[in-house]
Amino acid sequence: MEKEYIPVRESHLNYYRAIPLYYLNKDRSFGLYKPPGKAISEMRIDGGQYPNKLYIKNTDKLRSIHEVQREFNKQLEGNIKSGNPDSVKNILVNIVEETFSEPRSGSVEGLSETVNILVSDYARESNILTSILNLSQNDYTSALHSVNVMALAISYAAHANYSLADKKILGLSALLHDIGKTRISSDILTAPRKLSEEEFNRIKAHTTIGYNILDNCRFPYADIKLCALQHHEKEDGSGYPRGITRISPVAQVVGLIDCYEALTNDDRPYRNAMDPLKGLTIIKDDVMAGKFSKSVFEKFAYSLL
Repeated sequence: MEKEYIPVRESHLNYYRAIPLYYLNKDRSFGLYKPPGKAISEMRIDGGQYPNKLYIKNTDKLRSIHEVQREFNKQLEGNIKSGNPDSVKNILVNIVEETFSEPRSGSVEGLSETVNILVSDYARESNILTSILNLSQNDYTSALHSVNVMALAISYAAHANYSLADKKILGLSALLHDIGKTRISSDILTAPRKLSEEEFNRIKAHTTIGYNILDNCRFPYADIKLCALQHHEKEDGSGYPRGITRISPVAQVVGLIDCYEALTNDDRPYRNAMDPLKGLTIIKDDVMAGKFSKSVFEKFAYSLL
């Protein structure tokens, strides 16, 4: 019985208007707390005047993601226009976390509108993406990494004079490049030790897993799924999963930015996050070794100025 219900995040309670909410009785049965078409008042939420934990039905999961995405996107627009980078970043991470909780066709496509909002407002509020990159957060999660890579990618696209359509494709590809990691055990992803060969191969599989997830989604652009598959490929053939040398242009850009973001923002047990100049120096060495595109590297470096 309980497997038919999913607990909802307390921070999302006021977003569920169309979705019914349930509470758990002492006898382990579920009762209806809020019918569809009504919302829990903010006063009741602020005062904690609701059961300790509320649930939605498993069958309502996809609709609930859509509802949360819509509400977050409304907030995102308002916070971009008001120039509130802290709120923008928190909303972006929340949108990605909620979507990645059920990464399949029907939920993933909802992130298109999020990227559309960011790209469309970029010209008017061009400092907002730079600002959110300068905001640190305590927990370095896949969602936070994906948001940072997307912000860097959109800034790159603006510097490189991409068309509006191409900015959106690059931004969405960057946001979804690591979606395959949602199917990898967090024990492996966050292990504070050297991984076994089997564990490392499991992490490398996130590229093909991500491709398969996105291949089942209704995106009109192949670049998005190719980016998930190829962002760890290298121009000299030393990358994975296939060791190819002809790489999608979008994957080339996201792959370099992905590497830079991980070097400069992710503290590891065996090293601290690097300052930007050190990170660029490391990547330049890989450019000279033939792993990354020199043209992409130069444009990216200038986009950081």
